[in-house]
Amino acid sequence: MLTFTEKARALAQEKKRPIYLEMSPTIKECCFAIRESPSIHFGAPKNRDLCNVTLIDGITVYTPKELPEIPLTVSVRKLFGI
Repeated sequence: MLTFTEKARALAQEKKRPIYLEMSPTIKECCFAIRESPSIHFGAPKNRDLCNVTLIDGITVYTPKELPEIPLTVSVRKLFGI
């Protein structure tokens, strides 16, 4: 389940473009595997066949088919004032 914070929803609606989530590579070590949170980009992914398309709060969202069914929240943050 994917949800948006108010700021993230407002930014996505302001851009008027779809967004897509991109999975980070899995880091495998001897006794564990870890993966960072997906990154979010504006626009459509290059390979749409690997994604599910959903409309959330009026925003077209492409999510990877490999994305686990866990609650995720899209938020916005500034980095170095940007």
